[in-house]
Amino acid sequence: MKTMTCKELGGACDQKLSAESWDEMVTTMTKHVMEKHPDVAKEMEKMHNEDPQKWGKEMKPKWEATSND
Repeated sequence: MKTMTCKELGGACDQKLSAESWDEMVTTMTKHVMEKHPDVAKEMEKMHNEDPQKWGKEMKPKWEATSND
């Protein structure tokens, strides 16, 4: 299990999000942003439409560098 904050994942707050895998973290972060930060969700959707791989390329190395809880 790894824990990162919304901000560490490109979001807007310090809420901690935890997941067992990168794919689970993507799902957790997406749900969190859509519920808590609709403005950020719109920015992320725009980024995804322009380059579907961009967010993952930027954030996955941070995930991999995070130590397990």
